[in-house]
Amino acid sequence: MNKFMLPTLLALALTLSACAKMVGPYYLEQEKYAKGIEVLEQNLREHPDDAESAYYIGRFHLALKEAKQALPYLEQAQRLAPDNADYRFWTGVAHWALLDFDAERAAYLETLRIDPDHIPANLYLGHGYLDQGQWAKALVQYDTVIKLDKHNPEALYNRAAALGQLEKTKMERAAWKTFLEAYPDGSLALAATERLNLLGDFTYRNFIIGKRNVTLRAMAFKPGTARLLPDSKESLHVLAAMMTNNPSLRIHVVAYVQGNRTLAEQRARSVRSYMLSGHPEFDPERLPLSWFDSAEIVRTGGRALPLNESVQFITATR
Repeated sequence: MNKFMLPTLLALALTLSACAKMVGPYYLEQEKYAKGIEVLEQNLREHPDDAESAYYIGRFHLALKEAKQALPYLEQAQRLAPDNADYRFWTGVAHWALLDFDAERAAYLETLRIDPDHIPANLYLGHGYLDQGQWAKALVQYDTVIKLDKHNPEALYNRAAALGQLEKTKMERAAWKTFLEAYPDGSLALAATERLNLLGDFTYRNFIIGKRNVTLRAMAFKPGTARLLPDSKESLHVLAAMMTNNPSLRIHVVAYVQGNRTLAEQRARSVRSYMLSGHPEFDPERLPLSWFDSAEIVRTGGRALPLNESVQFITATR
């Protein structure tokens, strides 16, 4: 053998042995699933005891929504490496895609036997319990996930939903606010706010600003004054950013204080002054003001609820 060929052959051997470990994550991240299947199926034929190749082929098929083809590969990976929690977990995902929910749950429970702190298995087991109306069991799983990953959005959101089904209203209200503190944007924030408002809590509110439905933390002031509290200011930053991105956007600021018109006016002006202080380029006419010495009437869940002190934001038309 030519001495110059030896390093090349050794490198090739190392590459083949590490093929799935290197190629699998690459094709998964690049979303080149079909190519990944092609490469790793050849590797699996040459190395039929390579659990990682079987695992990634299964993952690629799942990504292509081919659960029926994915399952045998994932089961093969599981047989070859029975103590690998990830292989067990993804077998459960394949069973879920095939609507075999009993097998799905069994796979997650087996995953947790191997690794009790496996976050996805705890989370998906919770989802399964939630779907089947087993609220208390779902809550246990979501609490477990949050202990391991306190900012997990799915666990935070579904924990609040489970508490609602268990009619633990005080805890549910706190759970929705915990979720919204971490994730104040997007469709889940809108839904969480609606649920919070149904409970009579208006710490967060949804407003239609321009063409968007936006979740904002409600304006709060030092009691009896027009001094904005710090938690309210982030919402005004959001509104200012929307006005910067859309120069034609005008936002009507409407303040309510039951029995105190003067304070209502001061609060409306305080909101506008704060926004203009950070954006002196804004024309004040883009932030028209109104104020009332009555409660704002908010309709939610078929009820009309009075808010004795509030600030409303309305997209203004000329």
